[in-house]
Amino acid sequence: MSTQGGGPMNAQASMGPASGATVAFESIDGPPPQVFERMVNVLDSEAKLRSIAVVSRKDSAAFRIRSYLSAQVRGPNTSIAWVWDVYDRDQNRAFRLGGEEATGKGGRDAWGTADDVTLRRIAQAGLTGLSSMINGSVPAESASEPAPATRGPAIASTDELPTQATAFADVR
Repeated sequence: MSTQGGGPMNAQASMGPASGATVAFESIDGPPPQVFERMVNVLDSEAKLRSIAVVSRKDSAAFRIRSYLSAQVRGPNTSIAWVWDVYDRDQNRAFRLGGEEATGKGGRDAWGTADDVTLRRIAQAGLTGLSSMINGSVPAESASEPAPATRGPAIASTDELPTQATAFADVR
C-alpha cells in the first residue's frame, strides 16, 4: 500500500487468493491524512483476513488499485462514496468497483463521521468485490440496488474479463 506522499507502506505479503494473485494499492485519494492512515490500516488487516497478498507498489503485482474516496453531505446525512479502479499488469483497467457507505448524521466536518466501522465496511466491500472478480464471479450484491448502507460493491465496468482469467497462468 502507499502513502499519500508517494512512499510505500510496509505490507507483509501473505498467501494470495486461490489464484495466487498479488495486489498493490497505487493510491488512496480524497480523505484527509488522519482518515487516510486509518483506511490503510483497515485495508491491511482486512486483506490479511482474506489471505489477499498486498505488496508494495514498487513490487510486481497482478493487480494495481487506484482508490478514490469522497465525503458527501445530503441534507442532514453524510456518506462516503468510494471507487476502486483495478488495473492488470499491463496497466489496462480490468474493472471498477464502487459503492457508498452511510456514516450517519453529518456536521461541519463530513470526514469526521468516517469512523473505523465505516472504513471497515468500505474495505470489506471492496476486497469482497476484488476477490470475486479475480476468481471470476460477480458479487451477488451488485445485481440489486439496496439502500446505500447495505449495498455491496457495484461493478461499474468489467473490461477484459477473459484476460483476467488467463492472467493467473503467469502468477502460479
